[in-house]
Amino acid sequence: KKGFSLLETTVAVAILVMAVLGPLTLASSSIKSSSLAKNNLIAAGLAQEGIELFRNHRASNVLKNQSWTAGLGGCFLPNSCTIDAADLAVDSCGASCAPINLDAASGLYGYAAGSPTIFTRKITAENTGANEIKIKSSVAWSETFGGQKFELEEFMLNW
Repeated sequence: KKGFSLLETTVAVAILVMAVLGPLTLASSSIKSSSLAKNNLIAAGLAQEGIELFRNHRASNVLKNQSWTAGLGGCFLPNSCTIDAADLAVDSCGASCAPINLDAASGLYGYAAGSPTIFTRKITAENTGANEIKIKSSVAWSETFGGQKFELEEFMLNW
């Protein structure tokens, strides 16, 4: 007899489908991991920048002979705040803060210029002692794979 039987054809098609689906699944998983890694890296940088902006504000206050937490009252629990890197403006934002913008011309993130991104940064401070506060910088974002969050905490002393 010449030709293939129905059983041989079915087995051949099944093997072909498995050979094609394996690499496609791997490619899909790779794209998801790449996107998550990229956004996680950006979020880590934005969270660290939030801590640094708070630290910079403290240093500016000390140099001006002001209270080390002057102008940061909107950041203390139960509130939270945003601090713009361009002008160190502190804005209280409560439970939900404005998204961070990306300025395409300079490549910098901020709140004034640029187009909105998927990232939202929230900075909170909590008194832990007479001369110590705990700062938490949280960056949240939502993408096709669900909501994500990156948080950093640091303790800061009055010097």
